[in-house]
Amino acid sequence: MRKYLILILTALLLWPVIPAMFYMPVYLFREHSLYVPEEISRMWRQEAVKLDGASRDKIQERLDKLNEDYPDAEMFWVDPSGKKYAVMDRPSDIPEQWTYEDALSFWAQHREHETFAVSSLIGNDPKQGVMVIQLPESHILSAEMTLSRNALLVLLFFVIYLSFFVLSWHFFVRLRRRLIRLQSAMTVNRLKDIPDEVTISKDDEIGELEGAFNRMVRELKDSRNRERKEEELRKQLISNISHDLRTPLTVIRQHTHTVRKAPASSQGQASLDVIDHKLEEVSKLMDNLLSYTLLSAGKYPLHVQTIDIAEEIRNRVAEWYPVFESKGFEVLVELPERPLRWVADPLWFNRILDNVFQNVVRHAGKGRYIAIKIVELKGQSMLVIQDKGPGTSGESPEKGAGIGLSIISMMAREMGMQWELESCANGSSFYIWPEKKLQRGHLR
Repeated sequence: MRKYLILILTALLLWPVIPAMFYMPVYLFREHSLYVPEEISRMWRQEAVKLDGASRDKIQERLDKLNEDYPDAEMFWVDPSGKKYAVMDRPSDIPEQWTYEDALSFWAQHREHETFAVSSLIGNDPKQGVMVIQLPESHILSAEMTLSRNALLVLLFFVIYLSFFVLSWHFFVRLRRRLIRLQSAMTVNRLKDIPDEVTISKDDEIGELEGAFNRMVRELKDSRNRERKEEELRKQLISNISHDLRTPLTVIRQHTHTVRKAPASSQGQASLDVIDHKLEEVSKLMDNLLSYTLLSAGKYPLHVQTIDIAEEIRNRVAEWYPVFESKGFEVLVELPERPLRWVADPLWFNRILDNVFQNVVRHAGKGRYIAIKIVELKGQSMLVIQDKGPGTSGESPEKGAGIGLSIISMMAREMGMQWELESCANGSSFYIWPEKKLQRGHLR
C-alpha cells in the first residue's frame, strides 16, 4: 500500500512540469548563450543610470567592458548631437549621424528582423544621449524556454525532496523494524521468564541500546544461575546439618537411657562424659551455623591488623594440644622463631584454625597425626596443616556438613587470603597464605 501511495504522489507532483520538459533539450544542448529579456532590460537601464554625467571616454570604456560580458550583442550609443559611437564594429544599418528619422527606422527594422533591442537614456536625461543594445531573437530565452528552465529547477527540487522523503521513509521503517524486534525480544511469557539476546545489526544508538539489553540479559542469566546454585547449596547444607545434628542427638539419647538406668555406676558416668562431649559438638556446630549465617549476610565484624602469625598459631595449638593428646595424635609443630607478619583479623584467623583442627580430629582420627608448619613455596610464606587420615575421598566415622570449609573460604576471602585443600588416600594438606605473589593452583 505504501508503494502505491508513493507512485501516486510522484505522478501528481510531476504532472505540472511534464509539458515543459519537452523544451528542455533545446535549453540544455544549445550552441550559444541564451539571455532572459527581463534581465537584459534591467541590466541595461541600471548601467545607463550609472553613467550619469560620465564623459565620452568613460561611456565608451564601460560599453567595451559590457561587450566582453555579452559578446553576442551589438552595442552603440548616441551623444546629444546625434553622433553615433559603436562598440567594436558599427552595425551596417546604423548611420554615422543619428537623427529622429533614423531612430524610427531602426525600431521598425528591429521588429521586422525579429531582433531584441533595448535603449536607455544615459542618466535618464535626453541631453546626455542614448545607449542601445540589440541581440538576435535566437539568443533570447522565450517564454517556453523560461518555463523549461523553471521546470528544470522544479524537477531538481522535486528529485531532492523525493529522495529525502524516500530515504527518510526507509530510515524510519528500518528503525521501527529494529525497535519492534527489540520489543519482541523483551517480551517474556510463562515458558521463558528471561528474554534471549538480540543480534546487534549496526553500531549506532539503537545498537548501543541492543548491547545494553544483551548485557542485562547476561546479568539476569548469571544472577539466575547464582540463585540456583545458592538454592542447591542451601538444600545440601540443610540436609547435612540435619545429619550432623541427628548423629550426636542419637548418641545422646542412647546414653541418656543408660544414665537413667544406673546413674551412679561407672557405665553411667562414662555415658555422662559421652553426652557432654556430644553436646560440645552440637554447640560447635551451632556456632559454625551462626557464623556462616552472619558471614553470608555480611554482619560478622572484621578488624584486620598486622599480627605475628607464628605466635597466633603457637597459642592456638597450645589450646588444642589437650584434645590432640586425648585422641592419641602425634603433633609436629615447625614454626619460625622470628616474627612472621601477616595482615589479618586475629579472631577470624583463630576461627579458621579451629575449623581446620576440628576437621582433622573428626575426619582424620585414624591417622593419629597432625603437622603444623610454615613453609616457603615460590617465594611465599604459607601455613600448611597436614594429617594422615583417609582424605576427603575416603570414609570417616563422622560425616560433616562442610560448614567449616565454607566458613574458611568466606573468612579467607574477606581477609585477602587464599587457601587450598589437597587430599589423597594417605592424608590431606591444608594451605593458607596472604594473597601476594603466589597464584592459586597446585602447590606440590
